Amino acid sequence: MPKAKKHRRKASITSSSLTGVPLPSGSSSNPSSTRTFIRQFHVLIKRKAQLQRLLEEPRIRKFDEQDATRKELASIEREITNLGGLETYQRMSSIGQGNDRGGGSEKVLIGWLNEFSEPQRLCETNGRFKLLEVGALKHDNYAAHASWIDNTPIDLHSRHPSIKEQDFLLLSEDQNRSKWDIISLSLVVNFVPEPKHRGRMLQLAHTMLRSDGYLFLAVCITHPVVPSLLSDHIMSSCPFLVYSIPGT
Repeated sequence: MPKAKKHRRKASITSSSLTGVPLPSGSSSNPSSTRTFIRQFHVLIKRKAQLQRLLEEPRIRKFDEQDATRKELASIEREITNLGGLETYQRMSSIGQGNDRGGGSEKVLIGWLNEFSEPQRLCETNGRFKLLEVGALKHDNYAAHASWIDNTPIDLHSRHPSIKEQDFLLLSEDQNRSKWDIISLSLVVNFVPEPKHRGRMLQLAHTMLRSDGYLFLAVCITHPVVPSLLSDHIMSSCPFLVYSIPGT
């Protein structure tokens, strides 16, 4: 008599890497838990975008294929909700930028600008850099440098009245053309699931920067070859400052 087949429930796409790792629940979260949470959130957002794109493509015609895709999409959305959604992702990212973890990437940008003697040059002309900080988790990242940096922080989901709730990709290209001295995309490109939208983000930034402006691009890169290739390509087209963060 043939053995009955055992039907196992399909596992979550993030369950294996979360096994044994407690999800962060507050400001005391350890670095490992925070990194794990952020990685899994990125995986879910990317898969959600892939499924949504599949449902929009005309090649999916069979009802059972559409139904399976819809069910997986609903499952992914439940996982995102169970993780706490965008608000929890922002909180974990903010914890990861705490002073006990070395601080945020704005310290790197300020350090580089000091190396270029930009503060001294601006003080001589009584000027200030116009900075657009995209994906701002804190409103006061550049408060200590307000004498020479005029910061405009924006984010998809504002966590403070001083942070404007705005999608960077929906900013008016004409109104912002050559408007900014610095645009900061710190760990923002990683969050964008669609490659074409990542490319569009860089194109917009290039358009919005002044001819002698800087684009500060902080990215999480795990492949050892990618950082040099990315830097060479970007640096050949405009003055970008690339800061890679391995293993996030």
